[in-house]
Amino acid sequence: MPFGREIKVERSKAARWLATGCLVLVPSVLWMGDARGQVTERQPGEGEITPEATTVPPDQVVAAVAAARKVIHEHRDSANAYLQLGIALRSGGDLEGAMDAIHLALSLDPTLSGAWMQKGLITLQNGTLKAATDAFHKAVDAAPQSIAARLELASMLFRNGDFEGASQQVEAVLQLDPGNANALDGLGFIQLQRGDPRSAAANFRKAIAARPHYSAAQQNLGNALLGLGDWAGARQAFEQALADKPDEVMAVYGLATALRHLGDSAKAEAEFGRAKSLMRMNTAMARAQSENNRGLQLWYAGDLTGAAAAFRSALAEDPTYAESHNNLGGVLWQQNNQKEATQEFAAAARANPDFAKARNNLGNALMAAGDLKGAIEQYQAAVSSEPGLAAAHASFGTALAKAGQKEKAEAEFRQALVLAPDSAVAHFALGLLLASGFPRLPPTARSEIEAGIRLDPKLRATLPPDISREIATPADSSSLPH
Repeated sequence: MPFGREIKVERSKAARWLATGCLVLVPSVLWMGDARGQVTERQPGEGEITPEATTVPPDQVVAAVAAARKVIHEHRDSANAYLQLGIALRSGGDLEGAMDAIHLALSLDPTLSGAWMQKGLITLQNGTLKAATDAFHKAVDAAPQSIAARLELASMLFRNGDFEGASQQVEAVLQLDPGNANALDGLGFIQLQRGDPRSAAANFRKAIAARPHYSAAQQNLGNALLGLGDWAGARQAFEQALADKPDEVMAVYGLATALRHLGDSAKAEAEFGRAKSLMRMNTAMARAQSENNRGLQLWYAGDLTGAAAAFRSALAEDPTYAESHNNLGGVLWQQNNQKEATQEFAAAARANPDFAKARNNLGNALMAAGDLKGAIEQYQAAVSSEPGLAAAHASFGTALAKAGQKEKAEAEFRQALVLAPDSAVAHFALGLLLASGFPRLPPTARSEIEAGIRLDPKLRATLPPDISREIATPADSSSLPH
């Protein structure tokens, strides 16, 4: 793949499925691409210029969202503040909220390159390649000096088959930063596709010199050297690539080819066998992804039986596919099969311990079953692995409140509301928490409860009788405790 990039592309919006008892089940989204389970973005190497930040580290997402919202509250016309909010929300996994923020930024400043960049990245994650290409074009037009935007545009142009356009972009990057490893690798890849392995090899070597552990460039160099008949050099390059990514199937195949030409038949056959095994595994993974995608489409269409069958088909191909375990659990829960649903959520968490949505779903299922301690453990794991998941913070707050840990519960609800100010459940639960221990309803508690009911009127039916009566009557602020 060009530019050493693995892309996991979201093909549809992630829905939140509300089941009995305010249990929020979060399905996995549809993905295409080589890197299942995570998005692997380009990392800057030594000497590279990074003119704008495009992501926020996971442990800084909540603080970044809070800081951006504070600036927006004080400066409603700040396009950059909305841009920063969009970056933070995208980093936390809230693509819909991020896109809303980016659109507000662009409505205030249509020439803001960073906002076009973010729009392209979000659109790419949603699987709309043409729209992503258009957004990256606008990012470059708005800021011709933006290396990040030019590299993204180059990658998209290459994927669209526009080698000439991609070449122009990487050459422009190299004018700005001659040692940019991504651009050197990209240019070499284009030259290799055009049948010039010698020039390609030279650029791959420059990329590796700039970033010694650039495994994709090492693999590309190996392919170029195979084309030049340099079997020993190719072997060394593929071995270097595999040192960082041992299961990269094409690097294994390239190593086997080099070994065969070097006369090491036994080792060559062993590597060919390993390549075939990895190819079979990748084929099974691809089929599993396809079935998972089909299952989600059926789920979104309301066909629970068909969705469950598709998710089971995905798991038949790849029993460790965490996303399908999680999605099957969600469908089973909607079918009132709580026992098997809980087992599927647990299987998803075992397959991928950092899968925050599965951890949150498992916590919700355990909470519904009365296992408060187990639920708290799952929620803690969810917010640790994905601090930007608002639903997990709200769920964690609910569990902590049940455990009598009021201060910690309030902190979790407030973090949920920083990330998702329109979360009806978080407002409502925070209000009930703030009301606990008072003979009358405090104004702060009333405000949060009423906010939750405005956002989701169905929550009114779950109010305790005494609070329901107070909510039904106007507040007398002179007599209420504060």
